[in-house]
This record gives sequence, structure tokens and C-alpha cells, in this order.
Amino acid sequence: MSASHRTPRAPTLPRLAMAVAMVVLGAVACSPGGGHATSASSSKPSPRATATTPITAASTVLPNSALSGPGAFLGPVRQTPVNHITIGYRQFGSGPDLIMVMGDTGTMSDWTLNLLSQLGRHYHVTIFDNRGVGYTTDDTSVPDTIPLMADDTVGLIKALGLQHPTLLGWSMGGEIGLTVAALHPGAISALVSTGGDLGGSRAINTPPTVAKELNSPKTTGPQMLDLLFPAGATAARSAYIKQLGLIPPEKVGNETLLRQYQAGQAYESFEGTWDKLPDSTIPMLITNGSLDEITPPGNASIITQRAKHAKLVMFPDAGHAMLVQDSGQFVSLVTQFTKTSGIE
Repeated sequence: MSASHRTPRAPTLPRLAMAVAMVVLGAVACSPGGGHATSASSSKPSPRATATTPITAASTVLPNSALSGPGAFLGPVRQTPVNHITIGYRQFGSGPDLIMVMGDTGTMSDWTLNLLSQLGRHYHVTIFDNRGVGYTTDDTSVPDTIPLMADDTVGLIKALGLQHPTLLGWSMGGEIGLTVAALHPGAISALVSTGGDLGGSRAINTPPTVAKELNSPKTTGPQMLDLLFPAGATAARSAYIKQLGLIPPEKVGNETLLRQYQAGQAYESFEGTWDKLPDSTIPMLITNGSLDEITPPGNASIITQRAKHAKLVMFPDAGHAMLVQDSGQFVSLVTQFTKTSGIE
């Protein structure tokens, strides 16, 4: 089916995060020791916050960006010039390098501390904001696209001197990761993609009824959470809200919302990731929730069939927020994958 006849692409995870903001604000108000910013000089980073990769001279620490409370282990926000923009990032943990890529208009604050702390026990983790989001600037003279954000990701890897990191991408971040694997395979040692697709005419888009709900300004936070989590995952849903309330949310402007939506739309007609993925020899772990209403799970099978060295793992009874809903199982799967791939 040609891209022109496919269902319009729906906004992915972080637009959901914006929609549940009112729900999260309640969690922030009642979170003990929540994620308040503090001065970088007064914050005591945890032992694991010591970077195993040297910070480049071009990187600067953003004042008052370190967090107190449960988020203290994330360390301060640093910024570095990459690809004609300035990218904001945090680093923590120890071990082999892992870089995490968020989805459509998502910020670093949309990762849950529970997931990040678990990964930080095994990896030296870099999280960052995509262009135009949160602490990262934008260049609005050029169209925003998935390949451009893949270039940004590779540029950040090089700027920080990361040693062939594993890339973990969620939602649109998974699509950015797949594009890195296809177009810049030498930049990473392995890929973990969840909730993404290959773009172009072969991708299975969001069902029309779900896309309509995602795009409607009348859709409430609880309704959005229904799209992230299956009906029976009430505990996971509550934990997610509580986790998001632990870190102060970052700002995303309307222009960035539009530009990244357009990037997603353009990905529908971009065949480069599909065309080049079979040439990539890096190991890939492709995951998806079997009940994902936002990115149909059939996309994971399409990716796995297209890639040479890909392993598919479906999470039963899980939705688009699978890596949050089943974080312990997910982290165990990722660590086993990187070990068997020879990434120590």
C-alpha cells in the first residue's frame, strides 16, 4: 500500500506525556523529595555518576540543573555543540556506553527514574533531548526529519567520544535508532529498538481510531494513559505517573511540536531506512508490546525480517509503554543481549 493511502501518522509517546501533564502535576505535588533542581556545585553526585568517557572541552555544565532527591544520580545537564545546534544531555552509571533516544517531542524527563537507575547499574548511560526539545536548541532554517535527528545522535556520540555505544530508542527514538543502524552502522555497536517502525510504504501505521484519539485536543490524560497501558496494567500505570512526577518536566514549544510531527509525516515517504537496513551487520534487539495500540506490533516482525542480525522479543500483555510496564524484564533482556553480543 502506498504511503499516500496510509493512515496519517499519529504522534508518539511524548505527546502522550504532554496530555497526561495534569495527572503528573498532581504526582509532583505529593512526591516526597521530588526532583527539584539544585546548583551543580552543591549537588553530590553518586559514585556511579562518574563518567567513564571523558567530557569534551566544548561541553559546558548548565547551572542549577542538577537534581536533588531521587533524581540526583542523573547529574547536571551538560550542553555541547553538534550539527549546528547545541544538545543538552546527562550522563550517569558505569560500564559500556549506552545512549538512549527519546521519541516524538519527548524530553529527558520523560524517561522514568526506575528504568534509568536499573540501566545505570550496567552501563555508562547518556540521555539527551532531541533538537528543539527541552535543553537542546534547533535550527529552524532546515526541515526536521528522522534522518536529521539520526545525524544529531551520531554527532553527539562523536562529540562525547562514546566508544561504539549500544543505542536504545523508544517510539520515534526507535525509528531514529533504526535509521542510525541503517545509515551510520559504524557509529554504534548494537541497537535496541522498541515501539518503532521502518517508515516508508511498508510500515504499519497507527489505526485510524487511535490516531484520531491521539490527535484530538479533547482527549484527556487518563484516556491517553489507556493508549499507553493495557486495561489490566493499573499498577504499571500508577507507577508511571508517580515516576514522571519525580523529575521537573522540560518545556516543548508549539513550533517543535509541529516540526517533529512533520518529521514523522515525512518518515512515511522516506525509504532510506528500509533500503539500507539489510546492509547493517550490527546486532539488533527489536521489542514491542503485543497489545501496543500506537505502533502496531506487526512492525517489529517487519523490522526483524528486514535486518540481518535481529532478534525479536514480544512482551505479552504490554502496550506502547512496555519498557516501563515491564522494566525489570526489559533491562534483564537488554543486558543479556549486549553480553551475548560481546559488548562488555
